Amino acid sequence: MIGDVWEPFFGDGSRTILTSATSRILPVPDAALGAFGYLLDAVTAVIGGRRRWRTMPWIVIVFGLAVGPLGAVSVLLVILQPLLYDSFCTLCLASAAISVLMIGPAMDEFLAALQHVRREAAAGRSWWRAFLGVSDSDGAEQRPAPGRGEGRM
Repeated sequence: MIGDVWEPFFGDGSRTILTSATSRILPVPDAALGAFGYLLDAVTAVIGGRRRWRTMPWIVIVFGLAVGPLGAVSVLLVILQPLLYDSFCTLCLASAAISVLMIGPAMDEFLAALQHVRREAAAGRSWWRAFLGVSDSDGAEQRPAPGRGEGRM
């Protein structure tokens, strides 16, 4: 699609990596798969609010399943660059860094969503309903109404 690739640090490294046999293993360009992976990450990251691990566990789990493998594949591809081709690709390294940085926060939320579903199931409620975010329990603490039971005279 583009005739040249930007490479400020590694000479012809990006061209070497982006036209390598590894980049042609799959029937679709690996850059297209990467772009799809980032699009999936972005879409699943913005759906829901701060408490989506409880209100929409399914989207959090999809997000975690997208972020984790994308990060792992990025690390693998970075390791292969010097081993197979004795080159590095600046854009590939930047992409891998972004992928790896996303893993920690995504996995925290992913584990919270899984634990929420497990707690609902352990309490005898439907794990499926909890997974879909329509559980019978909202997990909120029961608080007295204002002015009642707060020690006011």
